[in-house]
Amino acid sequence: MPITSVPAESHGSTVKRSAAGLDSPRLLFIAGSLLVLLAWTLAPRTRAMLGLFDHGRWFLDSYIVLAASDAAREGLNPEAPNPYDVFHRPHSYSDWWFGLGKLGLTRGDNFLVGGVWVLAFLGAVFLTVRPRQLSEVLWLVLLLGSPPVMLAVMRANNDLVIFAVLAVALLALRVDSGWRLAFALAAVGLAIGLKFYPVAAGFVFLLLRPPRRMLSMVGLATLVAATILASVWSQLQRGTFRLEPEIYTMGAQIWLRDLGLTGRPVTFIIALVLLGTAAAVAVWRGWTSGLARENAAPGSRQAMTMGAAMLVFCFLGTINFGYRWIFALWLAPWLWHHRQVSAAARILVGLLPIILWHDSFLCLATSLWFPNLRPEQYDHIFLLWRLATQPLTWLAMIFLTGWLFELALAGWRDVRREFYPPAGNGRGVSRAAGP
Repeated sequence: MPITSVPAESHGSTVKRSAAGLDSPRLLFIAGSLLVLLAWTLAPRTRAMLGLFDHGRWFLDSYIVLAASDAAREGLNPEAPNPYDVFHRPHSYSDWWFGLGKLGLTRGDNFLVGGVWVLAFLGAVFLTVRPRQLSEVLWLVLLLGSPPVMLAVMRANNDLVIFAVLAVALLALRVDSGWRLAFALAAVGLAIGLKFYPVAAGFVFLLLRPPRRMLSMVGLATLVAATILASVWSQLQRGTFRLEPEIYTMGAQIWLRDLGLTGRPVTFIIALVLLGTAAAVAVWRGWTSGLARENAAPGSRQAMTMGAAMLVFCFLGTINFGYRWIFALWLAPWLWHHRQVSAAARILVGLLPIILWHDSFLCLATSLWFPNLRPEQYDHIFLLWRLATQPLTWLAMIFLTGWLFELALAGWRDVRREFYPPAGNGRGVSRAAGP
């Protein structure tokens, strides 16, 4: 059988359009995205050829959460194989998800719950990703309509909920006020309690200025994250399971395992050193500059920072399902707007569609031309494919890490200037001053 999947201101010329017009880029992006998702929905055979299978039921991942909530209400162990789930999957997340049961929702409400999650995700995308020209619209539709995003939609994976919750933080941070900062912090805290990897979203508070406000919010965010993680740590261990490289997965360990390196601690350290060193070189050479400057379109810096932090954290942590690529949508506006002045941004604009679509090309090729190979032959083809394509993902992560490094260094420099101003700058007495 074929290889299958697992159970926005431009520097270029642009025609200015009214934001309220029917032909505005934003409305075209919404319409184009919905049409592409509808086309995916109505084409099960095409989905199967590209490695996207629904296993006879949509919204399988929201179903497992509701089934776990039902099991917990009946007094069953949520960490054991769940008799209420279609595939008897155990619960892999924190007990916070059992709040669905307290709202009276059961697995019988799965279509409603999964549908709400999908709609919340799409609403979050359309509120936080705002294209400004038609070419950007086409590029964004290509990203949002990609197989990893469609896989998350088909399964109503709870990463869609995390995306929607963190989108609330991004929207709150567009205006600098105390209550909005509190709202953003609450949203990040909720996401951390639901799935621990959103701890990386706290990186967005490094954008705050003046430095005193940045330090206070980073410190408060650290305290909130530590408190929440401590309270759910034993529950979060449920999600630490070994995942083998498959179609539509991502993670630094994939390539390292294929190169013969084994052992999770070893591969993590090697990945951290390689990625950190390469990113430091990118910063030193000036390849990943620009994110620390405040000349971007409103909201795009926050989205870029949060999307980059989430993807890099997940990439380093372990092998993840391809759902995590939904956060690449937050990279898009900033990258597109800086592609003319940043070679790294220009490279990523070209790389993102390739990264999000390349596994589908392999599935299509094996479906059309090699439908009757033995399993070991498919495994060999997939290994060669990973060896050839994983460097593209590594390059993208190096650039993203470089931008995050630059942002952290800019924050550190601003803090030093705030608390240790140079002599003679008007904030203190110069050493050269006379008595």
